[in-house]
Amino acid sequence: MGLKKILADKETWVGLGLIFGISLVFGLVSHPGLIKRFLAGEFQHAFILKEDFPQVVFISLPEAEAAWAEQKAVFIDSRNLEEYQRGHIPGAISVPLEDLKSGREDLLLRIPDAPEIIIYCEGGDCQASLNLARWLESRGFKNLRIFSGGWAEWTQNGLPVEANVAE
Repeated sequence: MGLKKILADKETWVGLGLIFGISLVFGLVSHPGLIKRFLAGEFQHAFILKEDFPQVVFISLPEAEAAWAEQKAVFIDSRNLEEYQRGHIPGAISVPLEDLKSGREDLLLRIPDAPEIIIYCEGGDCQASLNLARWLESRGFKNLRIFSGGWAEWTQNGLPVEANVAE
């Protein structure tokens, strides 16, 4: 049977509609808590609209590595101090997001003027770098970059690390 015949066949479309409908119902029934949380807006913080944060850009590992190698950016580690001390991108400055939220705005004084500021956290599902970028942007910092692969991607690729440096 040719593709034209398959696409013209009513039973094909009924079958596809049935598969889609069953999948949708199964998804709704098996994840009611997640759907309720989504509808309540709980996951809104995980998204960033370019028009809301024009100074924030996401970058890839090759872009982060090039900026580090060329020393054309300041790297900010948004993880907690213990994680930073266990290991971080060489030259990165520790500015833990949780400490800022606790009123330690003096940490912002550690950030020197630079053509770019690259912020990272653990990587993966970690939102600390995104939230720190929002925080910095709201306080007038410009040319912010988020290295979303973060510490995990950096180390998985065998790139240089620095450890046991007290701040």
